[in-house]
Amino acid sequence: MHHIVIGIPTYKRPEMLAKLIRSIYLSIFDSSIIGKVDILVVDNDIDKSAEKVSNDLRKICPVKFNFIYHSFAIKGLSNVRNEILKESIKLNPKYIVFVDDDEYVTKDWLNELVKLAEKNDADIVQGPNIPVFESNINDSISHHFDYLDFDHDQKISDFESNNVLLKTQFIIENKLSFDERFNITGGEDSYFGVQAMEKKAKNYWSKNAVVYETIPDSRANLSWLIKRTFRSASTYTYMLKLQNNVKLLVKKVGVSMFYLLTGLLALPFSLIPFKNRFWGILAISDSLGALSGMINLRYNEYS
Repeated sequence: MHHIVIGIPTYKRPEMLAKLIRSIYLSIFDSSIIGKVDILVVDNDIDKSAEKVSNDLRKICPVKFNFIYHSFAIKGLSNVRNEILKESIKLNPKYIVFVDDDEYVTKDWLNELVKLAEKNDADIVQGPNIPVFESNINDSISHHFDYLDFDHDQKISDFESNNVLLKTQFIIENKLSFDERFNITGGEDSYFGVQAMEKKAKNYWSKNAVVYETIPDSRANLSWLIKRTFRSASTYTYMLKLQNNVKLLVKKVGVSMFYLLTGLLALPFSLIPFKNRFWGILAISDSLGALSGMINLRYNEYS
């Protein structure tokens, strides 16, 4: 039976955090592979907005869990994830699992992650993060909220930190951490994945380790999609620059120029109500974001 730490970074989302923790409490464990489970909440808010709800949740914590609340006020996406790694390693678990505070898990979620990790002696196991909208959203917006999905037990190279198991020994031996240059831009998980794959991480997909992500109305709109597309593209080219990957940079510039031209041509279609009506607008945003990343102009989404 293995010791697991579930690490949860949180910032000013007490209600969502409570929903996530309650869903974890309902998890079903296979006692042949899972023994001790610590739930580690790391509050990145200087005002400790998660402290009260954490104290309340600790009082009703089932005996099969150990609930830990930890305040860490040095704001930043990489900072809070690195703090989770540091505090988790102190607890000496076999696996560290990340899940975000705007998500909730399915009952067999943890079983499925650990089961596949054990089967493959994996360094990383990931599962689907399926969006759930706060209200009814037109498909011209909703279809842009896609998520990673692969065949079950498939070896992959992609990486996201919103539903992932990491082998602690692999993290320690390779001195892996989240790069602080992505603290306020996002993309810290993607770059972590790049570093992990460079260290030959055995990275697998568990189709059955499902979590759901709540998409609020404040994000389910064209304005937010434009910003996300710009940020993602600028972060991608910035990462290519960090890797000195000239071949992919040249390819991305060529694709960006194509997107800019075709996006401009497609702009009139945004006035017509059909599923892909905003393709032109988002293609332009992608192209401008990628070109901005080339000259280190990055959108600080989380400042």
